[in-house]
Amino acid sequence: MFGRKQKPKEPLPWYRAKNYKGSLTEQEKRELDAFRHRETQGGRHPAATYSDLPNEVQMYISKIEVERYNHIQDRLVGSTFVVSAIGAFLLVNHFGWINPDYHSDWALAYGALLLVAPWIYYPIKWRKNADTEILLTDENIREEWEFEYIVDKRHPDE
Repeated sequence: MFGRKQKPKEPLPWYRAKNYKGSLTEQEKRELDAFRHRETQGGRHPAATYSDLPNEVQMYISKIEVERYNHIQDRLVGSTFVVSAIGAFLLVNHFGWINPDYHSDWALAYGALLLVAPWIYYPIKWRKNADTEILLTDENIREEWEFEYIVDKRHPDE
């Protein structure tokens, strides 16, 4: 209810997500579900895991993931500063430091909103990015294996 956090739901596989628009048949989806269900029964998915990879490959993947995470957070910081700068410009313009004949209440309201709102949104989005962009390497490896499995099954002669 109020203030109570719900347990995070287990994410759906890529082929069961609401935004999936691929051409997998229901039978193929059930096959992939069977591979994933093995893990819940103490078995193993046929795809390699991050820990199965050689150390240098693990380090390379980690480096790429850190660079991607930094890029996402840098874009967030940059957009926050740009929107705040636009708000500051509107406020400066409202108080007559750029154009002394322009005193709009709308410019004051929008300027204040654009100056403050990004700094309220920024920490919320920062935490969300930090929570969601944490290493999903095993899931990504599993997904690539499943792509290859379906393609090989549909085109066995290639």
